[in-house]
Amino acid sequence: MKILLISDLYPLKSDSTLPSVLEDFSLALKEKNILVEIVRPNFLFNTFIRGHKIFKSGVYLQKGIKIYNKNFLIPFLFNNLNLENDFDIIISHMPLGHIYADLINKKLNLPRISVLHYSDFRVLKEFKYSIYFKNKLKKALKNSTLIGARSEFLKRELKADFILPSFIEKENIKEKKSFNSKKLKIITLSKLIKRKNLNLVIKALADVDFDFEYEIYGKGTEEKNLNKLIKKLNLQNKIKIMPHINHNLIYEKLDENDVFILPSIKETFGLSYLEAMSRGLITIGIKNEGIDGIIKNNENGFLINPNIKEIKEILSKINNFSLEKKEKISQNTLKSIKNYEKEKIITKYVETIKKIL
Repeated sequence: MKILLISDLYPLKSDSTLPSVLEDFSLALKEKNILVEIVRPNFLFNTFIRGHKIFKSGVYLQKGIKIYNKNFLIPFLFNNLNLENDFDIIISHMPLGHIYADLINKKLNLPRISVLHYSDFRVLKEFKYSIYFKNKLKKALKNSTLIGARSEFLKRELKADFILPSFIEKENIKEKKSFNSKKLKIITLSKLIKRKNLNLVIKALADVDFDFEYEIYGKGTEEKNLNKLIKKLNLQNKIKIMPHINHNLIYEKLDENDVFILPSIKETFGLSYLEAMSRGLITIGIKNEGIDGIIKNNENGFLINPNIKEIKEILSKINNFSLEKKEKISQNTLKSIKNYEKEKIITKYVETIKKIL
């Protein structure tokens, strides 16, 4: 099987401004002896305003996968893409990926899967995209053979055919050894940007009546503002913003904590939630976002609205839980996370692809 994957979300040369999820999927398919090649259609203005790195147009080889990087000043004028292989299917992610896939498929005439992210939801629902991208995206999705979605929320809202969630390596799923008895230890792993709403967590913790430690690992444009807020609230001894850490150290840090919280909005999925759940942490996400459906409220974690009051209430509630209650939630978390083991997700994904070939 030969797959042509089209998306401007695919990272190039370890670009930390883009998530690794599409590369992770591609490498997992490669392990099953499926050839995957990538086309990155970059509308330069869009790439610039999103703060992503810009690379020269050309062909790159990364981890054994060929990547065609194609830059456009006007999407998608002067398209002269020359592919070296014949492919069996096109799979696209993100609005520009779907639109470009629809364009080049006029020539290739292949079955096509479009996988929807939160960006697609925004283009389809928000007025500011209606002038240009909305109608083109609607047309591209109408011409798709099958529609996937990256979360249950997106599947429900956009009426997709199947869900393609992120996955966890089986060996990274481990039972939590113990919970801290003297203080609540809280952690966040995230980009430090506005929509992650970490300022709300800091403000909520300024008004709690229990002892805690809160570590935030990441980097981004909001780091300076968050540090100012911590200092203003005199929380320097309890809240620390730590440097971004390599992926191989993430689980070590998670194991030192009890609670993972990320009140992020406009979230397609959020792999960091899965990583926290895979170590049995009590995990807090936001209602009607990417993790909703995987976290079942009061069962294997908690879903709240992104505001100071609810954040304070849920953290206080967890702090007051008995050890038995914490351990029960942790065990439920580990049971549910086993459905997101890499082999299970990729096997189901390949079966979905084969059904339409």
